[in-house]
Amino acid sequence: MSLKQRLFIFNAVLLMIVLGVLSGIAYWQMHMEIVDGVRQEIKTAANSNRNVMAHWIAQRRAAIEAVAAMLPLADDPIPFLQAGRDAGNFFQTYVGTEDKRMVYHLVEKKPFPDYDPTARPWYKQASEEKGTVITPPYILATTNSLGITVAYPVASQVPGVVGGDISLEEIIQLVNAIELRGQGYALLSTRDGIIVAHPTPHSELKPVAEVMPGFDVSILKTADDRINVHEFNIEDVPKYVAALPIPGADWVLCIVVDKASVLSPLRSLLWGLVFVGLAIAAIGAPVINLVLSKLLRPQ
Repeated sequence: MSLKQRLFIFNAVLLMIVLGVLSGIAYWQMHMEIVDGVRQEIKTAANSNRNVMAHWIAQRRAAIEAVAAMLPLADDPIPFLQAGRDAGNFFQTYVGTEDKRMVYHLVEKKPFPDYDPTARPWYKQASEEKGTVITPPYILATTNSLGITVAYPVASQVPGVVGGDISLEEIIQLVNAIELRGQGYALLSTRDGIIVAHPTPHSELKPVAEVMPGFDVSILKTADDRINVHEFNIEDVPKYVAALPIPGADWVLCIVVDKASVLSPLRSLLWGLVFVGLAIAAIGAPVINLVLSKLLRPQ
C-alpha cells in the first residue's frame, strides 16, 4: 500500500471519527434537553393539579369540622347540617350517634329501618382515628356515582360522628382533562392501588395493575413530595411515570407519558445527522485525495 493510500485511509477514518463524535454529542444533548423538558412538564402538571385537589379536599374537611364543632351546642342539628352541606357542596350531610340515632340535613329524610350508623365504615373510621377521615371511594347508593364520605367525631353528651357524602365527578373530570405531550394522561388512585380516575371508561375501583399491566404499584405506597420520574413498560410500551400524593386524602396522582412519542424528534435528528455525515464524507473524500495528491507530488 502506497504512502498516499495510507494517508488517505488515515484522514478518512479520522474524519468519520470526528463526525461520529460530534453527531453523538448533538444527539445526546438533544436527548437530555427533551427528557429534562418532559420531566419539568410532568412536575408542573402534577403540582398544579395536586394543589387544586388538595384545596377541594380541604374545603370539604373544613365544612364537616365546622359542623362538628357546632353540634354539641345546638338544640337542633338540622340547620348546621344544612349549612355544612352548602359550604362543602355535599350531596347530603348527617350525624349518627352512639345510641344509633341518625339525623339528616333534610327534615323529611329518615334512615332505613334498623339502620345502625355505628356499624358504618365512616362512623367506625372517624371514631377510631378521632379526627377527620375520608373514606375510600365507593359507589353512592343514592346517586349511583363514585363518591366519598368525609366524617368527623362529635364530642357531646351522646358521642357521634358527623358525615357528608359527595360525588367525585368534579375530581374525575379534572384528572381526565390533564393532557401532556407524548400522549400523556393522568391517573388518580388510592395508595393501595385502586383507581379513582383514569381515561379508560369504567375503570373506577379496579386495581391499577389490572387496567395498566406492567405498572409498578409500589411507587403509589412510597410517593412523596419529591417528584421522581420512573420508567415502566406498561402493556409492553415504555412510559415515563411520576407519582405525587394528594394532601388530606389517601390518594396519589400519577402522570403517564409515552416515551417513544416524546423522543420521536430524536429520530428526525438522527437521520439528519446520518445524511449530513454522508454528505460531508462524500465531499471530504475527494478533497482529501486532491490535497494528498498535491502534497505528495514529486518536486
